[in-house]
Amino acid sequence: MDSNGLSVVTELFAHVDANVTRSEEEQATYARRLFGELGRDGGSIEPLGEPQYQKTRLSELGRWTGDPWDGPTYGLDASTTRPIEFNNGLIVDTAYAKLGVSGADADHTVEERGTVKTVVYLADDESTLHESKFETGNVNGEVVRFPDTGRSSRLTKRVATAAQHLAESEHLRNCSEKVDGVCFIDGAVFPLGIAYWLVLAELGRTTPAGTWDRPKEILGNYASFVDTQLEKGLPVVGVVKTSTMDELLTALESKLDTDGATADGTPLSVPWTRDHQFVSEVLRDDSLDHLTYTSWFVQRELTVDGRGFDILGSIREQLAHGPPKAYRRAFFYVRLPKTSTVLRVEAPYLVVENEQRRRQVQYKTLKEIARRQDVPEAIKRADRIARITSQNRETIRDMITSSEYSYDYNRDGRWSDIEDFDIDR
Repeated sequence: MDSNGLSVVTELFAHVDANVTRSEEEQATYARRLFGELGRDGGSIEPLGEPQYQKTRLSELGRWTGDPWDGPTYGLDASTTRPIEFNNGLIVDTAYAKLGVSGADADHTVEERGTVKTVVYLADDESTLHESKFETGNVNGEVVRFPDTGRSSRLTKRVATAAQHLAESEHLRNCSEKVDGVCFIDGAVFPLGIAYWLVLAELGRTTPAGTWDRPKEILGNYASFVDTQLEKGLPVVGVVKTSTMDELLTALESKLDTDGATADGTPLSVPWTRDHQFVSEVLRDDSLDHLTYTSWFVQRELTVDGRGFDILGSIREQLAHGPPKAYRRAFFYVRLPKTSTVLRVEAPYLVVENEQRRRQVQYKTLKEIARRQDVPEAIKRADRIARITSQNRETIRDMITSSEYSYDYNRDGRWSDIEDFDIDR
């Protein structure tokens, strides 16, 4: 920017800054006041016990001796190439899923296994492309055709979502007999995007699930792994790093709208746009020696067009340990002291329904997070051994020689986490 442009921007931002309602400290106080309202009736989110937030010293978490799973931990992650587009209409995304293992006496042989899924979209009736499987050593691969659901601005994102969750879910299923500890998933414990495809298909919307059996297969793989872990007395925990979800805020507004005010009769606005923003203020703390975190909540149902759905309702016949409601997502939030990053920690409700087990799962997760002040080490290991680098991506892109690569000048090479929500209104 030239000096005149920057000068005007300086004035504009000074005006914005001077008219923000509350300072950082005041905003945290305001957020905590609203957080207490989450205990009221209404909305699709309810607390397990009274809504609480607290902090615990990192050193105290490291010395926690009540760990019933004091052995190796496992982490699942899948790296993707990101969708690669070509000028003949071809869209390709490849995902590579691995399990990482952490622990002093851990057996790392399961890390040698890998699952690769290449999801391909090509709406060309003359194409002879068909689904095929390949295997080299301990790595299994498959080419999967994505269904033709018509042109959509969401198409590339849908291809990416399918690739990631096909690879992850099948890898979990194939490695389940080798997992003998808590398993942390990098992301949601059940993929919401896939679940919404199935819900929307049930409502008559056009989604990949309308004519494709892979979405049910994906959800079934995740549910099967949860069931296998339950039979071993082991939890499955999802750790979500970034998200644009607003479920907590939407529930909070519903609770406030019950009578138009807070419990003491004062009307309050909800200015945040994402749950992570709101919770970051609730858990704000100056100490670098503590983790701050909330109590548990549970999402009763998914709501679409005013109707409620169970997240695993479409595969109810595959669930071994109860009806779909038993597999609802329970969750709590953690704020990291050094980076202020907020993590959402999830587990199926039937894993944490018991109060003592809920506390154990929470402390186990906090202990793993406290060690590195980041996501659990097993997830970090999985990310490291599954990572597809930008150089890998370019090499993979150039393997397609039948068509010219379609370069997008508006994309700078960065790619945020694949978002779970994918709803066409």
